[in-house]
Amino acid sequence: MRNQKKIKYKGGPSETLDSIMFAGYEIKSLKHGNTGHILYSFPSKVHEWERCWTMDLQTAKASVIKYQQHLAEIEVEKPGETPLESTVPNEKS
Repeated sequence: MRNQKKIKYKGGPSETLDSIMFAGYEIKSLKHGNTGHILYSFPSKVHEWERCWTMDLQTAKASVIKYQQHLAEIEVEKPGETPLESTVPNEKS
């Protein structure tokens, strides 16, 4: 066989940093092991409010505000009703 150049992996593990509390929501942050970028988690409207990651803290904060507005709209539409209660039919004996 030919002499193949061995490539040594130079990336490291990601490092969890302190979370940021913003408007009552915990924005998790970490330092990426390969790139060294600081990443912030946020609820994404595009992905149906699942947690996504961004390098921009302002984007994360803006998404948190949008998420809280979304939750407030749901509460106005169906006050006191949880999503689980809305899907369970009423049974009368």
